[in-house]
Amino acid sequence: ENIFSGSVSSSSCSKTASEQKTSSPPLLGSASLAVELTRDAERSSIGKNIIVAEWGEKRIVRVEGETGARTPLVVLVPPPAHHEKIEMESQGQEKEEASHESEEVSVPEWVRVQRPNHLTYTPFGDLLFSDNRDNVGVVYRLKEAVHVQPISAEQSRDAHGWERSTMEDQADQNNVDILFQTDGVIEGLALGSDYSMLYILVASPVGKTVYRLPLDSDDDEDDGSGDATSNEPNEGEKESASVFYSMPFEDCEEDHIDYNSNASLSVGSKLSVDAQGTLYMITCPSTVTLLSREHGRVIGTLTSQGSKSFTSIGFGEDGYLYLTSPNELRVKTRIGGMAVPTNLVVPQPSKLATTGGDEQRRQKRDKN
Repeated sequence: ENIFSGSVSSSSCSKTASEQKTSSPPLLGSASLAVELTRDAERSSIGKNIIVAEWGEKRIVRVEGETGARTPLVVLVPPPAHHEKIEMESQGQEKEEASHESEEVSVPEWVRVQRPNHLTYTPFGDLLFSDNRDNVGVVYRLKEAVHVQPISAEQSRDAHGWERSTMEDQADQNNVDILFQTDGVIEGLALGSDYSMLYILVASPVGKTVYRLPLDSDDDEDDGSGDATSNEPNEGEKESASVFYSMPFEDCEEDHIDYNSNASLSVGSKLSVDAQGTLYMITCPSTVTLLSREHGRVIGTLTSQGSKSFTSIGFGEDGYLYLTSPNELRVKTRIGGMAVPTNLVVPQPSKLATTGGDEQRRQKRDKN
């Protein structure tokens, strides 16, 4: 069903594509939106605040429903790990590091977030998001994002010029960590139906891969070791990201895939999960593939047969599956989208006197 009354002509699309080949498009506008999770709300979509991933400002902000102020949630993030360094350490550089135990450990400077995207709340109030830079995709977590204190409208105007360049400026927070890193472009994030798994869709020059990353209170003990560029588990690692589904672009010959560096500028999520845990992912430009949650087997497809290119996918609370393209489409489904519970949000620290379980979760999550 076409629910978008406007249309985009093919000539205007081709003109835009041509312009992109000759010059780098500016990183303007918003790449992703999310409704802030509110504790004990009737539904996860009921919230007075909106989270916005701003590409122009290179930050993630929360638009306060009462004042309209834009509270910065994320400005700086830990830098992605260098794979060359990881390889050197795995070949025996630990001995050299041990000889310098008495020396002061240098803390790498945090870097400005570049292209924040795919804002996803966990039931506990953490905010997950991706950042693609130089064909390296990273999934970050802002711990207890729901408890970041709002700023005033006057401070909001000044916040446009806020600059931070070192981790020392965020030493009192230390609330952003890396969950996953890969060579490629992250095209979507989606929680599993039991909230214990995060599915990550990654595009590379040869195809697309869905990774499955366990999410629990112990995952921080791996220190962000969910690295998809190596098949060797890190020492002490319990669980890391594993391949759930993979496909080569040869399967999309009729769609004429042309993967290039501009893929990192893609907005919108190409991955979604329904209430029964079935994954819906945009594999080829005009094809949506359905994957079973048990083994990642293909159990169905939706296709426009090349007539339309899909750019993002997501479920609405009205029971429809929405697909964006030059003309927005929606498909009525028998199974609606997954609903995130609101009764698991960790209370603010000041209320921990009566919530010992939440305090234990914090201690386990922040243990290094």
